[in-house]
Amino acid sequence: MTQAENRTQIRKSLEIVIPISGLIYFDILSLSTLAIMNFPTSDLVLIPFVVVFALCAYGIARRSRISYIISAVLSATLFALFATTIVEGFGAVTIPYGFFAAVTSVPILLAVIIYSVLGLRRAWRKEIIPKPMRMIPASSVVILVIVGFIIGAMTIGVIAAQTENRLLGSAGAGNITIVQGAGEQNNGQFYSPQTFTVKAGTTVTWINHDGVVHTITSKSSNLFDSGNIPTGGSFTYTFTQPGTHNYYCTVHPWMTGTIVVTSG
Repeated sequence: MTQAENRTQIRKSLEIVIPISGLIYFDILSLSTLAIMNFPTSDLVLIPFVVVFALCAYGIARRSRISYIISAVLSATLFALFATTIVEGFGAVTIPYGFFAAVTSVPILLAVIIYSVLGLRRAWRKEIIPKPMRMIPASSVVILVIVGFIIGAMTIGVIAAQTENRLLGSAGAGNITIVQGAGEQNNGQFYSPQTFTVKAGTTVTWINHDGVVHTITSKSSNLFDSGNIPTGGSFTYTFTQPGTHNYYCTVHPWMTGTIVVTSG
């Protein structure tokens, strides 16, 4: 076999291996993210992606044209839907899991899109499947995908959960919790409780249980501003004067809450 034939054979194999690997990776990443965040309603949109990506991975192993098309389109859609979250992850260096997910997501998504398009072109021309892939029985491919999926999901899930628990465990107890998934605009609840009533002189503590950074910033004055609070981090402020204090997150402006301070 000539060098040119070898290069062609390698490209053909990569057009199968890279999309499959990328799709499985995102299934693992999505499931582990949902698991450590206790499956928030706002992120359940990932479930259809998980199912379809798994089916596409199998279809690509069989050189299915429609699987290549769906793989490229859904990867681009996923990137568009979660672009803001990915960008936030790049700035969350203190959150190992979020930073790792952001750094790996961009190149892998791009690789899946590019090699899905290249694979589609070759499949459309009905070129021969590389011999190594053709020799693998379909049942073996399915088994390998399922086993790899389960082992990978368990491994990443355990690592992510341990990291999250360690960060959250170090924070102690507080009065107000920034809930998991608070960074998503349609989450419904951002703080627990959303409105908190205290007496003058009370010290209030906010703890970030979400997977991204947030701030606690006074809306009407410069009374308080926490700066960035990482996952597991906290912010404390003592309210000395009666009144109603509205606050928000400068990173996610739709996240608002209220502190009501009474005189006695």
